[in-house]
Amino acid sequence: MKLESLKTPIVSTVLLIAGYVIAVLLLLQFGFLPGENLLLIFTYALGWLIALLIAIIHLNRARKDNQMATKYEIRKKLEIEAYKEVNKAINDFSDTVTSISTLFFYTLPSKLKLHIQNPEIFKFDRIQIDQEIGLTRVSLYRGNSKFLLTIEANEISIIEYDFYRKYINFKTADLYKLIDDFILYFSKVKTEELKKTQGYNEFKKRCNQINELTHDITSYLFDYRIILMNSILEEIFDKSVPHRKPLDPKYKLLTEVAIKEEVEKEEKKRSIAAIKGTKKTKNKQL
Repeated sequence: MKLESLKTPIVSTVLLIAGYVIAVLLLLQFGFLPGENLLLIFTYALGWLIALLIAIIHLNRARKDNQMATKYEIRKKLEIEAYKEVNKAINDFSDTVTSISTLFFYTLPSKLKLHIQNPEIFKFDRIQIDQEIGLTRVSLYRGNSKFLLTIEANEISIIEYDFYRKYINFKTADLYKLIDDFILYFSKVKTEELKKTQGYNEFKKRCNQINELTHDITSYLFDYRIILMNSILEEIFDKSVPHRKPLDPKYKLLTEVAIKEEVEKEEKKRSIAAIKGTKKTKNKQL
């Protein structure tokens, strides 16, 4: 038991004893109490006061325990509600990232290959592809924004693991850049160049880079969900969900790649780079 929790009842009891002793001495002084019964009176009084002190200490401790139990119950309830919201946001964002890969960039090389083999049957509509690339970027922005807003709304419940979210955010920023680079590249390269072996290989390489990164992000989102689930619900159910086990050693868990100290360094590095980029843009505009 902490000393602070005992301080008030001890002081109160000491003052009570002192007041009692002073009252007895005054009664003796004025002859209201016989002197031969003084020791017995003090013994009875001390016993009752010690019992009172013990009762006060136990009551104080019980009150503290009840307060702690209530606080824990409320905290757990809020953590569970937060997890429900965050879990949904993680799943939604994961679906968004997956769709960017499986529904678009994963199929682009095949579309180009079929067009090269039989251009009369399989068209390679660059205007439509440009529009679809733009839509994937918009979809990524909306999904990421919703994910981040949900995290921020429940940040106090999961702040201990926020460096994992930051690492996922770094990778999402890298995905933005890859898509932007692809948009710039695709706007400059001609279809005839893409039909050549070197041009096709470069096109496929860029698509694969995006696909690989989307795979990493969805895997890290899965890891993040498991981390939060175990941290919040493991104590309640007395069991935990196992982490994924990649069959290919080149694929890592979020806990392996997102080291808190390294994430903080990377955050600082990216913040400085962003500030420099903003200043450079302003200087060009002037």
